[in-house]
Amino acid sequence: MSAFKTCYQTGRFTLLLSALLLQAACATLPNPKRQTTDLATHTYALNGTGPTVVFEAGLGAGKESWAPVYQQVSTFSRAFAYDRAGYGISHTRFSRMHTRDADAIVDELRATLRSLELLPPYILVGHSVGGTFMELFARRYPREVAGVVLIDSRSADFSARCRQSDLRGCEPPALLMAMMPAGPRGEFAAAEDTMNEVRTAGPFPNVPLVVLSSGNIGGSDELHQLWMETQRDLAGLSPDANHTICDECSHNIHHDDPELVIDAIRRVVENTGLARQY
Repeated sequence: MSAFKTCYQTGRFTLLLSALLLQAACATLPNPKRQTTDLATHTYALNGTGPTVVFEAGLGAGKESWAPVYQQVSTFSRAFAYDRAGYGISHTRFSRMHTRDADAIVDELRATLRSLELLPPYILVGHSVGGTFMELFARRYPREVAGVVLIDSRSADFSARCRQSDLRGCEPPALLMAMMPAGPRGEFAAAEDTMNEVRTAGPFPNVPLVVLSSGNIGGSDELHQLWMETQRDLAGLSPDANHTICDECSHNIHHDDPELVIDAIRRVVENTGLARQY
């Protein structure tokens, strides 16, 4: 689950937090390991062979959130999922847990990938604000990216446009964020910096892109309309893009319809042509 989800507008904050804690308690990935670089120590799971699929979870969620899709993806590619600093026992080497912007997160992730000799190009998969982080990765290092899957990703323009439209529910409530661990709180505190970093980065690469959007996010009709407008904007990042709306899915599409996500990743892997090199 991601606290950056748009369902938080419905008032089900306690239910959402309970679901997050339950998910963390029940879902596991096989053979977790730990890797330390000059920037951070990350716990991670790695399985399979082929081009590397990098999973980036949403706010408040760790690598276990990918359990519904991870194993099947590892049957046709190399699957890498990890905990960002501030999640579980992962931590940064610097005193900056109070603000965790996308620049820091992408730098730490990239250092870990290289230290594990998981060389580019990558297929990046991001959920919610994890998709925002992956968008920045793709913009900053376009030659290291072969394809991208964005799962109800948060557009860098959504919050600003939401506030300009004077809509309710543009951000999660302070009470919910106060109940989060330091990592998610720091990421939320740095949200404006993160969005600015994405907006001012270089162009998105011309690579296969799949955007999966929830058609059931909750909130007002105006909020839903704005969310879908920004989802279409994300699908316009690449000329080689496919946009699919799952009307039955909540924000957590990878939990509600795992096969949809698996098929999207498989399609991108096949379109890159990388699998034929293994």
